[in-house]
Amino acid sequence: MEDKNNKLTFLKFLGTLRWVFVYNAKLAPFAVFSYTIANIFQRISPLINAYIFARLLDDVIKIVASHGSSKEIIPMLGILLAYNLINSMVSSAKSYFGTVIRDATLYKSPQILHQHIYSLGIQTLENPEVVNKIQRAREALFFLGSDLEQTITVTAYIITLITSALIVIRIIPLVAIIVFVSILPEMISNRYHLKKAWKLYHGKTEHRRKASFVFDSLTQTSNLHEITVTSAYEYLSDVYRQFADWYMEKELAILKRMEYFSFSFGSMTSIASIFGYFIILKNLFNGAVSVGGATFQMRALDTFVNILQSVGDNYVTLTERCLRINEIKEVFDMKPMISDGDVEMVASADAPNIAFKGVSFKYLNSERFVIQDMDIEIKPGEKIAIVGENGAGKTTLVKLLSRFYKVDKGGIYLNEQNLNDIKIDSWYKNLGVLFQDYNTYGSLTLKENIFLGDSQREFNEAKMETAANKANVNSFISNYKNGYEQVLSEKFKGGTRPSTGQWQKIAIARFFYRDSPVVIFDEPTASIDAVSEAEIFGHIYEFFKKKTVIIISHRFSTVRNADRIYVMDGGKIAERGNHDQLMSLKGKYYKAFNIQAGGYN
Repeated sequence: MEDKNNKLTFLKFLGTLRWVFVYNAKLAPFAVFSYTIANIFQRISPLINAYIFARLLDDVIKIVASHGSSKEIIPMLGILLAYNLINSMVSSAKSYFGTVIRDATLYKSPQILHQHIYSLGIQTLENPEVVNKIQRAREALFFLGSDLEQTITVTAYIITLITSALIVIRIIPLVAIIVFVSILPEMISNRYHLKKAWKLYHGKTEHRRKASFVFDSLTQTSNLHEITVTSAYEYLSDVYRQFADWYMEKELAILKRMEYFSFSFGSMTSIASIFGYFIILKNLFNGAVSVGGATFQMRALDTFVNILQSVGDNYVTLTERCLRINEIKEVFDMKPMISDGDVEMVASADAPNIAFKGVSFKYLNSERFVIQDMDIEIKPGEKIAIVGENGAGKTTLVKLLSRFYKVDKGGIYLNEQNLNDIKIDSWYKNLGVLFQDYNTYGSLTLKENIFLGDSQREFNEAKMETAANKANVNSFISNYKNGYEQVLSEKFKGGTRPSTGQWQKIAIARFFYRDSPVVIFDEPTASIDAVSEAEIFGHIYEFFKKKTVIIISHRFSTVRNADRIYVMDGGKIAERGNHDQLMSLKGKYYKAFNIQAGGYN
């Protein structure tokens, strides 16, 4: 795959630049158009300025030679002043519209990217190759505005190059050919070295991600607690430093060689340029051209040489940038691994009948089935508990029901309709899931953290307070100076940090507020004290009395009142029944229950 990504044909190069232009034009159309016009005008400006100055110089010489009045030069000075004012205005406009483009890229592009990533689905996003592409896309994304500016600049350079080349070819065709040939070795060298730099960057994406994870660990307060106590800082810092030092050494070595060859080959162009000066001055001495004409020709030659070098340098740089831009383009072109269904599920207060029929599933790049030949039926309004050792497949079962992944065999059915055929957003309107690794939104208020449970509907304050009370949030809200308006992170002014148990209660309140017909709790009270746990579960069974509740828990005190308990072992259902039935079997549930109960004696 790397070889494929490292190849960039000229047509693909042009296609990528077109994509950059169209992408930015959608973000800020007027700014892109205005910046393009201003840039082209500004790049061709040196030739216009040189022509006006040459005419002015010849007029001055004629006036001096004829002993004329200095007033005769005023019209040409007026033209030069007007042109300079226009050029200054265009320069200011170009600077402003360039800022508009960069701001649009900086603030709008992340929205577009995260919306697209969200649409890809979790199964797609857990593919390591996809994650690497997204990492490179994120790193390149914020430069798309600059990439557009460079693309427009190169276009303006080419227009100026053609104009100046026509002038130079007309007066000194041999020099034009020599200058053009002399610049080729530098272009080839720069492209070769930038391609090596790209291969280094592309090939070490996973290593950069690992270093980034270490960096995050060293800057997040939640991680620093353990790092400080275990004195792990030096080791983790060395892990980051070793990669950073190694990468910098490799990259700088490539760039050092590139600059060395760039200087060496660039000398050839300087020699060719001086040779052009010689021919122009020779024509001046022979009377073949006026002083102003010679001045214009020399400045035209300078423009030709400088623009040709700029086009060469920018082309090489853009080819390397296009390799990175293609990573963004490929991410935007990605499709979800799981295609959405076309059957609309009506939002209802009544839960559907849920059935797992012969379901088997294994994760990507794994040969082991996490779920094997599973058959489960959950009737509307049932309270189901799923227990089992770590790694038994309990949470995977929940993720399959949430259609984060597509089953490999069998099917999951909602009222006899295959889950794969249902529009997933319509299913989510009927589903609420509190995962074990629940989210915390520290930059938001307590009210917002609860409201996120059902944020697509208008906020209901009474419903929020009820949800908070059911989740036992009222046990600590009195400690918050701002009540429900309290920001939940000490990293923001006036904010405070809830304890782990408090965060879990807030997360539970979020799903009380959601009040969906099917509710799944994955280890919902792992960080909550036993008294609060008993109270919360009493509310769960009461609040969701006529709704389907699925609870995953290691605590048997939380599951014993379920209508039916499934005991998972090795991805299969080992036992099923209510608490009394499972105890009478004296199997896995019986043994685990007694071991846990014995811990309280």
